[in-house]
Amino acid sequence: SSGSSGINAECPLRPGPFPLEKGKLFHPYTSSTEDTDRELLPLFHEVSVYPKKELPFFLVFTAGLCLFTLSLALLTHFYPIFMGELARIGLEYFATPFAVIAEHLQALLPQQIWNLLTRA
Repeated sequence: SSGSSGINAECPLRPGPFPLEKGKLFHPYTSSTEDTDRELLPLFHEVSVYPKKELPFFLVFTAGLCLFTLSLALLTHFYPIFMGELARIGLEYFATPFAVIAEHLQALLPQQIWNLLTRA
């Protein structure tokens, strides 16, 4: 039975006409509807742009950490001697307070206890 179902062998799935083909032109919303939308709709929903949804902190932190690691890797690749010196200076800078604390502890503790603590 070949009725007029709209599907035939030549064009089985022809989509319907687009809105512009129908003659319905798009007219942007007036500014008054934006105020009404803000009053009726929640602060954020899928279609809204008021206010913009913020990214979760862990995504921003992870992206920043990846970019920092990438920049260190590229700098180390292109300037290995300079980055090696920078790493040595940085390690010395961060290790200095621990060395000062160790010297003070060595002065305060008796030699036998210090030997027990530092023996490997």
